[in-house]
Amino acid sequence: MRRLNRYMFFRSFLAVTALLLIWPAPASATGPRVTTALFSPDKNEIHTVDFPPYISSEVIDGGVISEIINSVLSAAEIDAVITRHPVQRMVRYYLLQEHAIAAVGRRMIFTAEEKKDLIFIPVTALEEKYYYYKPTHPKGLNWGKGISGFNGLIYGSQHGENVDEYKKAGIQVKYGRSMALLKKLKRGSVDFVALPSLTVEWLINRYMGEEKENFVAMDKDAGTEMLYIIFNRKHAEGTEAAGKFKKALSEMIADGRYQQIIEKHLGSGDAGKIYLRRLETFQ
Repeated sequence: MRRLNRYMFFRSFLAVTALLLIWPAPASATGPRVTTALFSPDKNEIHTVDFPPYISSEVIDGGVISEIINSVLSAAEIDAVITRHPVQRMVRYYLLQEHAIAAVGRRMIFTAEEKKDLIFIPVTALEEKYYYYKPTHPKGLNWGKGISGFNGLIYGSQHGENVDEYKKAGIQVKYGRSMALLKKLKRGSVDFVALPSLTVEWLINRYMGEEKENFVAMDKDAGTEMLYIIFNRKHAEGTEAAGKFKKALSEMIADGRYQQIIEKHLGSGDAGKIYLRRLETFQ
C-alpha cells in the first residue's frame, strides 16, 4: 500500500503553471492574532491549514509540501514563514481581511470578486481515493452500478468540495475535516469518504493503528485536487513575490532539488522516474 501511495503522490505532482485569477478590495477588519510569526515578527506570514503528512508540525521538516515551499521561498529570497491553523476559515481571514502576503490550500472557495486580487500558483495535484469502513459494510462497497448504487448512503465531505453529484444521486452529505471524517466512518455516521491516500495512511497509523485493516480503499479513484500557493495582490510585496516564487520553483524542478525533497520524504525508485518523465512533458 505504501508503494502505491508513493506512486500516486509522485505522478500527481504537476509542473508549475501560473494561474492568474483576480480578487476584490477586501474589507478592513480586526481580530485576534496568535500565530507563529509572533516569534519572527519581521517576516511575512503564509497561512495554511494543518494537513498531515503534507503540511504538519508532527512531520519532519513540516512535511513534504512545507519543505518544498520553504525551499522555494529561500531560493527566491522571499522573507516569509508558514503559519499553520486548525481551520480553513482562519486562513481565509488572514488572507482576505488582513491582506497576508499568501496562503496555501486546496478547495478554498472564493467569489469572482474576491479572485481579482489573487495570484494562484499550483504546487501539486493530490489524487484521492474513496474509503469505507469494513465492519459497517462487510460485503464491501463498489462502483459497479455507478454513483446511483449509493442511493440512500451518507457521504463524508470536506468543506469546499462540490457535492452536487452525490446529492442528485440521493446521497446524504455530512461535513468534516480529514480526521473527523475517519472517525465518522468508524462510528458509521457516514458510509464513505474521499481523501488523499497518504493522509489516510498517516492518520490511521498515528491515531487508529489497530483499525488499519478496517479502512478499505475502493477501486475507483475519487479524483484530483489542486493544492495552490495563493499570493495576495493587496499585499505590498504580493505581486513581486508571486513572480519570484514561480521562477524559483521552476528552477528547482529543472535542477532536481524539487525531486530530492520528494525522495527524502517518500523514497525513490521507479515511481520517481515515472514522475520525472511526466513532469518533462509540461516543460
